[in-house]
Amino acid sequence: MSDEAAPAVNLEALPPALRELVRVLGMDDALVLVSAMGGGRISVPHKAREGNELALLLGAVAFDKLVKEYGGESLLLPKVDSYLRELRHEQVRRAKAQGLDVDEIAERTGYTRRHVFNILGGYADSRDAFTMDLFGGEDEPANEPPAMVETGSGNANNPFGLTGGRT
Repeated sequence: MSDEAAPAVNLEALPPALRELVRVLGMDDALVLVSAMGGGRISVPHKAREGNELALLLGAVAFDKLVKEYGGESLLLPKVDSYLRELRHEQVRRAKAQGLDVDEIAERTGYTRRHVFNILGGYADSRDAFTMDLFGGEDEPANEPPAMVETGSGNANNPFGLTGGRT
């Protein structure tokens, strides 16, 4: 095991069901539960009893918490992949904070450039050098609309005024 601390996970990015389990059990025990039984349904007994499958999996303290909160209920557990996905997204955000550009982050994480942009919320502060701007040229900022073209109104052969039109 490395000395590096586990990254802080943005709990709001986790699915609601996993967030709720983290609230009740804590991160470690919630991960144990969804790693073993994620994607399935569990029935939480009304009373905590030794020998229960969940008690053996979680341990007495976490099992007691689960029974206290959900005793008598049936829970649909989220899959653990949502947690792993959030860890990878946090890795992307940390790499950006370290000053890496989008291409370096994509290479490091195995994501595509587009997915890195999506994770960063479109605020990657790195202009896409491979895609041409449809409207702007070198001198025209990409965020401004193209200049209006004077058209000869009523010209049936050139309704958009793209070639100057006839009079």
